[in-house]
Amino acid sequence: MTYGVGDDVLGDDELDTMELEGMDLMGDDVLGTALVGAGRRRGRGHVAARPKPRWRNQMAPGVPVPGYGVFPIPLTPLTNNGIFTAGNTQIEFRAVAQIPFRGERLLSRVGRVGTTAAGALVFMNNGVHIGIRPQVGVLGAINLEDYQAGAFGVRMVMQPATQGAEIRVFAFVNPAVTGTDTLALSIQILGRVAT
Repeated sequence: MTYGVGDDVLGDDELDTMELEGMDLMGDDVLGTALVGAGRRRGRGHVAARPKPRWRNQMAPGVPVPGYGVFPIPLTPLTNNGIFTAGNTQIEFRAVAQIPFRGERLLSRVGRVGTTAAGALVFMNNGVHIGIRPQVGVLGAINLEDYQAGAFGVRMVMQPATQGAEIRVFAFVNPAVTGTDTLALSIQILGRVAT
C-alpha cells in the first residue's frame, strides 16, 4: 500500500470497520466492557456479551489492572524469639520484602512478666530502617510503645522497599530487666503493596 498526501500514516481507517467473512469483529476494551460490532444491529443473531464485573477488570486475559493492597509484614526477631531477659537487652527485628512495599503504620505489642519488667521501656534505635536508611527526622531512641494498636496519629510514609530490601528495627530495653523477669516484643508494619 502506498501513502500519499492526506492518507493516515498511523494506520488504515479501513481496518476500523473491517469485517471478517461478513461478520463484524467483537472485543473488550481496557476496562472489560464488551464492545459489540454492527453485526447485532443487522439482525445476524449475534448476542451481546455481558459486561464483566468491576472486580474482574483486566488489561488482557490474565493480566489484571494495576492496583494496590494494604498488607502486614511481620518482623522476625533474630535473638531469643523477641524476649528480653537480664542477659539479652538488645534484639534486631528483620524482614525481607518479597514484593515492592511501602510501610505506613508500625505496630508493636509488649508483654511484661515481673516487677523490673513493669518499669522497663522498650525503644527502637534510630527508627525503622529500609535498607540502610532510617525512617526518622532526627537520629535517636524512639519508644516502641507509642506505636501500639490503640495509638492515634502515628501513621508514617516510609520510603518504598524494593523486592529483596531488608526492613529492620533495632530494639533495646532500658533499664534492663533483672532476675527471671522478661519482656516480650513483637513488631509488624502495615503498608501498601502493588497487586
